[in-house]
Amino acid sequence: MRLAFNVLAYLLVTSVASTETKHDAADHTAITSIVGASTVAGVEFQKTDEFTNSSLSKKHQRVFVEAIETLQKYQAYINKQQKKHVRRGSPLKVARDASGLLPRSVRPYVQRIEWLASWLFGDKEKNAAAYRQKQLNEKPEKVKQAVATMKELASEGSEDAQLVLADMAMYGKYGTNIDLGSAFEHYKKLAEANGNPKAQYMLGLFYATGLGGIEQRNSMALLYNTMAAKSGYTPAEMTLAYKFLTGIGVPASCKESLVYYKSVARKGILYYLSGPPLGYHIPPYRVRLSDDNKGAYGVHTGPYSLYKVNDREGFEELLNYHLDSARKGDLRSCMNLIDLYYHGHRFASRNFTYALKYIREVISKTFTKRGDLQKGLSQGEVNSAAQAAGMYGMMYLRGEGVTVDTAAAFKWLTIAANMGHGTSLNALGVMYQHGIEVPVNNERALELFKAAAEKKHQSGQVNFAVAIMESQPQVAVTNLRNAAENGNILAHFHLGGVYSALSDTEISCRMAVSSYKYVAEYGDWLHSSIPSAYAAYERGDLDAAVLEYMRAAEMGYGVGQLNAALLLERAAKLCSYRDWDIRDSHAPLESGKDNNAMPAWSNRSCVHSVFSDQQQHERQTLAYWTRAANNNMADARAKQGDHYYYGWGVEASAEKAAAAYLISAKSDANGLAMWNLGWMYENGVGVKRDFFLAKRWYDKSIEVNEGGKLATNFSLARLFIKYLWAWVWGEDVGETPLYFAPETAAADDGKNDEDDGEKDGRRETEADDEQGGAQLRPLGHREGNEYVPEDWEHEAGAAAAEGLGVDDTAAELDENGEGSLSESVFIVVLLLAAAWMFLPFR
Repeated sequence: MRLAFNVLAYLLVTSVASTETKHDAADHTAITSIVGASTVAGVEFQKTDEFTNSSLSKKHQRVFVEAIETLQKYQAYINKQQKKHVRRGSPLKVARDASGLLPRSVRPYVQRIEWLASWLFGDKEKNAAAYRQKQLNEKPEKVKQAVATMKELASEGSEDAQLVLADMAMYGKYGTNIDLGSAFEHYKKLAEANGNPKAQYMLGLFYATGLGGIEQRNSMALLYNTMAAKSGYTPAEMTLAYKFLTGIGVPASCKESLVYYKSVARKGILYYLSGPPLGYHIPPYRVRLSDDNKGAYGVHTGPYSLYKVNDREGFEELLNYHLDSARKGDLRSCMNLIDLYYHGHRFASRNFTYALKYIREVISKTFTKRGDLQKGLSQGEVNSAAQAAGMYGMMYLRGEGVTVDTAAAFKWLTIAANMGHGTSLNALGVMYQHGIEVPVNNERALELFKAAAEKKHQSGQVNFAVAIMESQPQVAVTNLRNAAENGNILAHFHLGGVYSALSDTEISCRMAVSSYKYVAEYGDWLHSSIPSAYAAYERGDLDAAVLEYMRAAEMGYGVGQLNAALLLERAAKLCSYRDWDIRDSHAPLESGKDNNAMPAWSNRSCVHSVFSDQQQHERQTLAYWTRAANNNMADARAKQGDHYYYGWGVEASAEKAAAAYLISAKSDANGLAMWNLGWMYENGVGVKRDFFLAKRWYDKSIEVNEGGKLATNFSLARLFIKYLWAWVWGEDVGETPLYFAPETAAADDGKNDEDDGEKDGRRETEADDEQGGAQLRPLGHREGNEYVPEDWEHEAGAAAAEGLGVDDTAAELDENGEGSLSESVFIVVLLLAAAWMFLPFR
């Protein structure tokens, strides 16, 4: 049976590939011809979750619309109430388990006492359950009638009504509880009876992940995703593109991946150009939940553990400062506020009215009523005037905060362009190219595009490249690459076309996939589940959030994989000692014992988990940590090492854990991974015991993570004692004393072993979970071309990471060797003094 499913899936994939290939050239030409156009005429776009009502009569359509409007209003009310009651701080924070500090025989009793205390006094979760039950019991009569209407319409064959019921069970909408089993049955009925592409895609999600106790079957996931993709369902195309690229559940195939990524990218670009002149705004920045939690571990582990510093209080303080300075006439603060309100921010929504207010403030202080620059302005004030004039013209051209006025747009864009403003040069070129307010003049447009490109304006580089592609292809490609390096999605799209037209090789294919993948992920207005996932997270609905992030993770979003893993890990912590059997997962590996044996779990599911048993929960968490690590998400590789070490969702392997920690330590400069390596070398767990390598990794951990300095110094003191003990008993500890050797032959040999182990370990840790996957971007690469005003936030650790050079050379003795020795000796003396004072020596 499974063989038959695989054959059918293969035939469907082949059919899709051939169909896409036939129309590719024509579609690419059509998109090229409208780059910079004000609209895309005759093209309609529909978000993946919108309803069509195609299977209903007019009478039933009215009934459906009334019912869905009632349900949506009630859901908006529920969301608002949930957001009011969400607790302060990061929802990811849970009580830390300190039982690992206790003797193993005592831990189960302490854990049961913790469970009893949380049941008696921990009212947060009981309040949440009570609020949910209150929604069920006190649901308004009108809402109950709307649900009954949906059930009646579904029984009469309405696809949209069945989808409403399926989504209601899937996400717990309209005051109901999540019921994944019921959701699966609804989707299955829709897929089999109606061939509904969304239902097929959701079935693929169930089979790919094992949600709700459904058996995990990659062949079925491939079948349903392929059928949905054949119908043009974009999330299914994204999922298949990622699966074929990385070889998850299917044989890796760059060509198949290219077909799907190209299709999704084409849709995104068409939608982008269907907006106002120069296209829609790029979707907002995707928040990494680890940034709210001080990193994936809840602490700062190194220079890359935080992607952005998200400090709401600091942001509000800075905002108030700029508001106050702007009221006093400070042009720099006015420009910062213009940037903030025009582009938007995580803590401040886009507001064109406020942006216009400060634009007019700058213009009134720098221009005369006739539009001439005032005299006596500094160069900084002249630059601010040019930017304000250009943005004023752009807002009139695009109708942002004002009625479209092409005459006013042309006036202010011309003023700014004459002052050398790159955005205005490009926008003015578009007006000449398409005859907006002026006759069509391609020669003048080309001059303006070239001038904008020389100013390093991204869209100007793209428009200039498109205009000269046939006459000067090398110059055109250079401009496209320059724009793509700064995140321009049109540049990536055209580069994808260039690379896919090259010789049919694996290298050109992967280059094309990389470009189209970028467009598909950052031009995702119509298909991304990340905005709804983050909205659920913000209002405290973490069950819905994890389901939506899992959808994004299956589509290949690195942020989705990271956030899904974080939320699943949080759920596991809440579930550990409640609905699932107690597991002593903190016990270290011991030689001579069967550490790989997995206990028999209860068949009951935890109320905090979307899986029916802990093994599947842990397997899927590991899968997302692995995929996030392959997408260069900070701390993910170290988390993968934790799963290997403790045997969470995988057979325990200290060797694989050490390999993962080594990759994380070298690639991510992760201080916690460095400490783990130091401990493993100190105790000979997963690696050959080596005191010198242990000390080196402890020292490096202190270098990159000052917050762990005290704990690491205690570890160095312990290492020193073990070293002395081994030396006294005649063990091989090397020829040079531990604290006086910058590097030893033993350490050199260990370094070579580490390098070999890293290569083997990278292959193993990236290949587990069937996923593999090349590392597509270097760590720290800015994801997307979202606008980030300079003063509002910064990339954490960027400055600290410069010149860090986490290599294998030993630290200088005068800086670290003597310091760590003196500190460690001091700690040893302190411990001995404490022992002398408090322990009876007789």
